Amino acid sequence: MTGAFIAIIAVFIVIAVISFSLSQVPADPVWNAGMTVGPADAPNHYIMYTDLMCPYCDVFSRTVHDHWDEFLAYLEENNILFEIRLTDYLYLGSGSQYSRAAAEGAYCALREDKFWDYYHGSISALWQDYHSKGIGSNKEATPIKNLPDNYWLKIGQKAGLGEDFKHCVENHETATEVEEVTARALSPATGGAQGMPYFKFNKKTWAGFDDKWGWEEIKFFLDDGLQK
Repeated sequence: MTGAFIAIIAVFIVIAVISFSLSQVPADPVWNAGMTVGPADAPNHYIMYTDLMCPYCDVFSRTVHDHWDEFLAYLEENNILFEIRLTDYLYLGSGSQYSRAAAEGAYCALREDKFWDYYHGSISALWQDYHSKGIGSNKEATPIKNLPDNYWLKIGQKAGLGEDFKHCVENHETATEVEEVTARALSPATGGAQGMPYFKFNKKTWAGFDDKWGWEEIKFFLDDGLQK
């Protein structure tokens, strides 16, 4: 065996090792399993960074909720894990206390494995009480004002949450968690969410969701994200 042939073999081995290493780079791990739906071991990871007071985030979430069975079936059929990473992004950006309170309520509900009930309840309530009336529904709309202090508590109660939830919310027990998750979401070390909503799906990332979009656009992004 000549020296040149051995050198060629060595090069192929190095390339193979590099390729294997790249293929084994772990995907962005789930931050909290209680905020996910779909197969837990799925190779496709669809992440949404959001804020409950972000109207464009709510358009996406309300559309998904309206097609919930179809959405879950799509996740199952295409082996996708969908994860919400809920922040108080608008609290940092504009000082919205509503954003902070909504997020704290979500993480209190998460403690009792009721995140999705609370999340969907919040989306529905904001639509019924404000967005459907043109209040807080986009950047040009009249902003939501004078939100009742017990707004998120009532949503939790409708979701079946009781005294533990009430105590958690009233004592801001999840405030630190919300701050940490938001900082992590915006950190360049984790890819840095650029606005809300912000999505990561396999190798694809995109920001924003138009308030005139619907299920067809969501389906388009799902199909596109599967094209690794």
